[in-house]
Amino acid sequence: VFRKLQLFSAAVYSMGHGMNDAQKTMGIIAMALFSKGLLGDTFHIPIWVVIICYTMISLGTMFGGWRIVKTMGTKITKLQPIGGFSAETAAAFSIIGATMGGIPVSTTHTITGAIVGVGSTKRLSAVRWGVAGNIIWAWILTIPISAVIASVIYLAVNSFV
Repeated sequence: VFRKLQLFSAAVYSMGHGMNDAQKTMGIIAMALFSKGLLGDTFHIPIWVVIICYTMISLGTMFGGWRIVKTMGTKITKLQPIGGFSAETAAAFSIIGATMGGIPVSTTHTITGAIVGVGSTKRLSAVRWGVAGNIIWAWILTIPISAVIASVIYLAVNSFV
């Protein structure tokens, strides 16, 4: 039963992913269109940009995201269908709620936290805390490392302009 319900929970999670992450993509596309004068004098996000971004990100999550969830569901803790359904549903509610509140959150954070939560209900030792810790370190290091790489690229490109 829960294996089939995971199709529904994955679809809702995909929708939440599209609602959350599509905003960022829409902003970049709209800014590019505006900077080229393709939006007229007033900055706005055309409905076709909204629809395309929501659709593409949702489809990407729906058709490729299950692999990530499957990997995380075996590396962090072993999930059964009921646990997978619970984790996806919790992550979907978390991301949709945050999005509706105007708070951009990481889809990876929501699903990882949900998987750890499900694994912890069995027993704390069911969670591979070393794997979870590595994921947390990756999150912490992402922003400063990306900032350094962006700075280096900018300085390199700017020296040729």
